[in-house]
Amino acid sequence: MTKRKDKRISKSLLVNISQKGFEWLGVTLNISRRGMCIATTEIFPTQSEFQILIAAADDIYAVTGLVVWNMKRINGPGEDVPAGLGIRIKEAGPGYAHYIKTLANQAPLPLGCR
Repeated sequence: MTKRKDKRISKSLLVNISQKGFEWLGVTLNISRRGMCIATTEIFPTQSEFQILIAAADDIYAVTGLVVWNMKRINGPGEDVPAGLGIRIKEAGPGYAHYIKTLANQAPLPLGCR
């Protein structure tokens, strides 16, 4: 796995994940120009590709993402808590890059997701 090139920004944003006609919801834990960490109740295998709609203020940004790692946390017997997904962004419109640049200019240092 290659090392991150962009700093992650701690930011909770609602996301809609869609793949082959199915949809799931999640929340970003951190985000950057090239990737993000998403908390969701669904586990996706590594190398899964899907569309992600990111709700940010009054805008919605569409990106294509690839799962590079996944992690399911268990909090006691039978009590599943949200999973974590490490996402590499394969494609995103210019509006997304501008949004991330704006966040980076106003955000404190990011916290790691993993």
